[in-house]
Amino acid sequence: MTAPTSTSLASIVVGFDDSPESLHALDLAAMIGTPQSAALAIVHVRPKPKAFGLGPAGSVEYAQALDEIDTRVAVKAADRLAGYPGSWSVVIRSGNVGHELLAVADEVNADLVVVGHRSFGTVHDTVLGSTAASTVHHSRRSVLVAVASKAMTNAESVGI
Repeated sequence: MTAPTSTSLASIVVGFDDSPESLHALDLAAMIGTPQSAALAIVHVRPKPKAFGLGPAGSVEYAQALDEIDTRVAVKAADRLAGYPGSWSVVIRSGNVGHELLAVADEVNADLVVVGHRSFGTVHDTVLGSTAASTVHHSRRSVLVAVASKAMTNAESVGI
């Protein structure tokens, strides 16, 4: 029998939207990446709204609101990663979350993709949400689905 080879984690992509589930995913990715100082790519995907009519003023306000969310996400990530030994960056994209996570994973040649998922029932009752399911189904890389329990969504997730 051959001894298992150790897996190097040089690069990890994390889906992040400032939800309790994504906070848990970020914390978990940082914990996993710390021993090897893995580079973290924190991916925030802006929602791509269905067609709707906004006048020029409404379009400007909508763009400003998205910019504010992007800034809040970047600040929250920076707060969570204070003291993280590896490099990290926040990547802002627009479009389908699962598709964009995997696109960034390809771009940085990630060893692991981490996504959050909320669980309100037993493991047998849990069905992956659309982002987690899409990421797992379409990825050519290892994917870790960080399950945040109902209790965890009401409290801070694990520290780094």
